[in-house]
Amino acid sequence: MSIKLNGVMETLLITLYIRAKDAMSSTPVINDKKAAEMIKKIDYDFEKFDSGVMSYYGVLARTKIMDEQARKFISKNPDCIIVSVGCGLDTRFSRVDNGKIQWYNLDFPEVIAQRDLFFESHDRVKNIAKSALDPTWPQDIEINGKKLLVISEGMLMYLKESDVREFLQILTNGFDSFEAQFDLLYKGLVNKAGMHDTIKKTNAQFSWGVKDGSEVVNLCSVMQQKDLINFTDTLKFLLPGAKKLLTPLMYITNNRLGIYTYEKAHND
Repeated sequence: MSIKLNGVMETLLITLYIRAKDAMSSTPVINDKKAAEMIKKIDYDFEKFDSGVMSYYGVLARTKIMDEQARKFISKNPDCIIVSVGCGLDTRFSRVDNGKIQWYNLDFPEVIAQRDLFFESHDRVKNIAKSALDPTWPQDIEINGKKLLVISEGMLMYLKESDVREFLQILTNGFDSFEAQFDLLYKGLVNKAGMHDTIKKTNAQFSWGVKDGSEVVNLCSVMQQKDLINFTDTLKFLLPGAKKLLTPLMYITNNRLGIYTYEKAHND
């Protein structure tokens, strides 16, 4: 089947392809067999991303760490609610599911339409076909007093700063409390997508980034920063041979995972 996704939406095919290549390798890191199944059914020039060696290992490191952090939250809150914002064709639910969590996929209607072609319905997974900047989407989440985790992977870097602020306001206006795990771009790469080994093959552009993650709190002061994890912590073990020499540079330029919490004040 042919997929027509433009700009930022096309970037979801990069991560899908990398997870598929990993699953088909002799030493898989994520082993996402579903991704491998999916790319065989999609009529798209995936091979144009083959030259993106650093993206390959970078996406695997990011996925591994974000899976681990999601599992950590789930272990503390076994019947939690999880929202994957800008979910693309992600398969994280199947990797972290404990048989109890309730999962929501949020993305543009065009993307959710593609998900519906590949994923069977599940009684604990719901799709929301809305933009992350649609202020109504939190109303589609049924919390019922349970703990909430909001995950965003490969999304915030494509938003303008004003849009990031708006997204954070939607979160804090829409929910009484949550933990948020955000994939964050290094600010030195803003407007430099043309230098990226795979993003340059699309029409997407990096619009927002951070230095230490405090920028999120600066945009939304009611949130607190809990942690910042550089994906290079895992990437350095995945890089082959001489590419390990790039580790010091990657600690500066690589994406990082910002972890934040929000609790609505009683006097709000």
